[in-house]
Amino acid sequence: MEDAAYLLRNCQGFRVEAGGKRVGIVDDVLFGQKSEPATLLVRTGLFRLGLRAISVDEIETIDSRSLRITLKQT
Repeated sequence: MEDAAYLLRNCQGFRVEAGGKRVGIVDDVLFGQKSEPATLLVRTGLFRLGLRAISVDEIETIDSRSLRITLKQT
């Protein structure tokens, strides 16, 4: 299995989904105190003009084959 921290460091361009619906595309990754991925900046909206910060704690799965991140159901 691939290392989650490695995937998060390299997930720019991954599609983010929640509840089967598109949230947006990962634009950037912000790092915490220990140089580990902490927050994803996700471009949202039809023209990707919005920007949403998503904590890595909200992530349920990362699929490197389909370039997709799924968020936990709340």
